[in-house]
Amino acid sequence: GCPKDGPPPITAKSMPEGGTFTGVWHSPQYGEMHMRQNGSAVIGRYTKDERSGRIQGSAQGDLMRFEWKEKKEIISGRSVTTKGHGYFRIVHDDVENTWKLLGEWGNDAEERGGGPWNVIKSPRAKVMLDSSGNATDGSSDDEPSNESSSGGEEDENDFSGRDSSGGALDNL
Repeated sequence: GCPKDGPPPITAKSMPEGGTFTGVWHSPQYGEMHMRQNGSAVIGRYTKDERSGRIQGSAQGDLMRFEWKEKKEIISGRSVTTKGHGYFRIVHDDVENTWKLLGEWGNDAEERGGGPWNVIKSPRAKVMLDSSGNATDGSSDDEPSNESSSGGEEDENDFSGRDSSGGALDNL
């Protein structure tokens, strides 16, 4: 048979003028996603119906490679956590005058193979993430958002902003 080379490697190009991964993005598959970029580090959260997830990654030019972790609660009180990797390429659609992220997600260590992950930037919405990557309600007071926090032990399914990046997100 023929040798199977697989898809071509994903390589970064230069960031389009005015481009940033910071913003509120919308996807038919994954709902609303808030992302904040600081230097090359990017963090984000997304929610749609019974799923909530967090992504963290690194941007180089127009390409962002990331890890995702998602909690899905189809049966109340019984959530399932899945995780993997993926990538987004930022492009400006000159016809629609919008920013889009075109990418894919994969399970576990794979950044491809799970399916497409394409989003479009909301032109007016404000990012609802504080500097630690926690969801906010958009108000300027420092009251905690309506996320519950159980004191003490860390839960690996907790999406409250603690990260496992070894401090890479501390300066966001």
